[in-house]
Amino acid sequence: MKYSLSFAIVLCLLVNPFQEAFAGSLDVVRDSFKEATLVSYAPDDDVAVKFMAYSGNGANLIDVLLTQLYLSVCLPEEEVRRVMDLFDGERWTDINYQDKSRGGWTTGLHVTRIHALAKAYAASGSPFHKDPELGRMIHSAMRWWFANQPKCPNWWHNDIGVPRNMLSAMLLIRDELDETEYSGALKVTVTSGFGRTGQNKVWLAGIQLMKGLLFDDEALVLEARKQIGDGIRVTLEEGIQPDWSYHQHGPQVQFGNYGLTFAENVSFWIRALENTEFAFSKEQKDIIGHLILDGIGWTVWKGFMDPSFCGRQLHIDGGRGKAFALAVAAQNMAAVCDQNKSLYESISQMCLRPDYDENILTGAHYYHRSDCGIYRTPRWYASVRMQSTRTIGFEYTNAENLLANFSADGALLMMRTGREYENIFACWDWRKIPGVTSYENGKPIPCHKDKWHRENHSGYVKGKVDGEMMITVMEVDRDSLHALKSDFFFPDAVIALGTGILSEDPEVTRLTTTLDQTRFVSDPVIGRKSRWVWHDGKGYVSLDGNPLSVETPEQVGSWEMMAPCYVGMSDTLRVFKCWVEHKVNAMPQSYAYALLPDASVALTARFARGRDVKVLRNDSACQAVSYKGTVCAIVHEPGVYKFGKHSVDVKVPDILVLR
Repeated sequence: MKYSLSFAIVLCLLVNPFQEAFAGSLDVVRDSFKEATLVSYAPDDDVAVKFMAYSGNGANLIDVLLTQLYLSVCLPEEEVRRVMDLFDGERWTDINYQDKSRGGWTTGLHVTRIHALAKAYAASGSPFHKDPELGRMIHSAMRWWFANQPKCPNWWHNDIGVPRNMLSAMLLIRDELDETEYSGALKVTVTSGFGRTGQNKVWLAGIQLMKGLLFDDEALVLEARKQIGDGIRVTLEEGIQPDWSYHQHGPQVQFGNYGLTFAENVSFWIRALENTEFAFSKEQKDIIGHLILDGIGWTVWKGFMDPSFCGRQLHIDGGRGKAFALAVAAQNMAAVCDQNKSLYESISQMCLRPDYDENILTGAHYYHRSDCGIYRTPRWYASVRMQSTRTIGFEYTNAENLLANFSADGALLMMRTGREYENIFACWDWRKIPGVTSYENGKPIPCHKDKWHRENHSGYVKGKVDGEMMITVMEVDRDSLHALKSDFFFPDAVIALGTGILSEDPEVTRLTTTLDQTRFVSDPVIGRKSRWVWHDGKGYVSLDGNPLSVETPEQVGSWEMMAPCYVGMSDTLRVFKCWVEHKVNAMPQSYAYALLPDASVALTARFARGRDVKVLRNDSACQAVSYKGTVCAIVHEPGVYKFGKHSVDVKVPDILVLR
């Protein structure tokens, strides 16, 4: 009955959209929505400029989080005038209205601009508040869209992207809408009903909530609010996982893509509906809080999101832009939560200002549901990204991220400044992802569509946090490559062991394990016999006597391999690469090295000469190290093991810490 009632209300309103029924019980909610929509998340003009820059002035439509940054500030006067000058009475002259791209659909910028200009028009403090010329432009642009109804080959833009921006803009100027425009709202939402999962479900529900507010349909608002609330739960399906990671498109971690969008979008609705009869519960707020404080927040360091957690969206300025998006979510939660308010504010500052020194997130998190771990100290950051039979390592959707084949095979990224991987990805050697063992066979990096070739066929992937230490292990069994990879994280060093490395592909001509690949900063210092290397405040030390290979070449690459919207865009960047070379067509190979994430040249040289670390075992049965008196062992096969004065009878494969 409620849907029949909703339909009847819509029909009635279309006859006379200004009738008294409009001014119903939802006025408070509409006011609250408008107030939340008009918030500027930039603390000053300099940061506001960065919001716009990372969004490409709203044109970065390949990444909804970056696009949204354009709508998260009050546009400066010069930007509003620039956009107004490009308008020809119906459309904008710089937009390609014939575009049929699935990802960065440039035609969608038309509706983004309608939304952004509506904010400038509706905000009481704006120099364009109720400006007649701007008002006529907004209405003309709306009417052109309703009359022509451009469509994208990708359902998302038609069902979500366009409707959410259009309805939000319409709610900001609701008192000026006429019958034609109300009818247009129905046209753009005809395929935007409830449904789907994860963040897509929340987007669609939000569209219905705005539709209910627009047409004064309390039943629709209530159902939409319920649907959003249904997504705020811990689940073993798509959505928020029990370890506070986030899954979408199957069991794959989506911290910086769908998870971050979910946090930003839901936190907006929490803020917009606060102090109304549709407000969310404390329990629901706490769940979003955990997702931010124990999940997504851990992936940002010095104002940059870890590229391992950006999903398929390794876009230009994506690391900074996604950090800004997290700041938006944190500010929303700070606005409605007295508990942890200061934490949310600190998270926001950490994201917006790379020089922000108060590191409130330290320690280690292993996300067992997502086969990944994060280790943070006051001075440096590291992460490990893996995949197993339980998880999906990467995706290629919409021709994005076409070089990702090795990206979840034990990737071990370190950051000290945060800028180590800034806009490097077009020029990255994607066979030398930090921490990864990979091969070369004279062919392009594979980009398999079928599940068998993409997945890791081993379930032996796990991790453990013990006090100040984190230990992870991954058996790589995919793409004709096998390896056992173990990483031991300590407060001042990461020790990496690998064994059983071999390829079953007779065409493989080279096997390597990469210690690091970052932006070049200065000439590296290379120690005696290449047993240690120093670059940009980080040390790299061989622990098995094998020399480390180093190059600092200028590398040329195409951004189009990251996303098709970057058509024809290439880049050249000097990089630092450090790796271990393995023999091919020989006995299974191994490696042992230490990473010093925050070290001087002298400390690196001293570490290489010292006795603080000892590799106790590195074979198919056990991988173990002793560091400063603590023994860490990953036992792969049952048996009795002796580590110095310790003797342990291990019944099943286990991770041990012996002090």
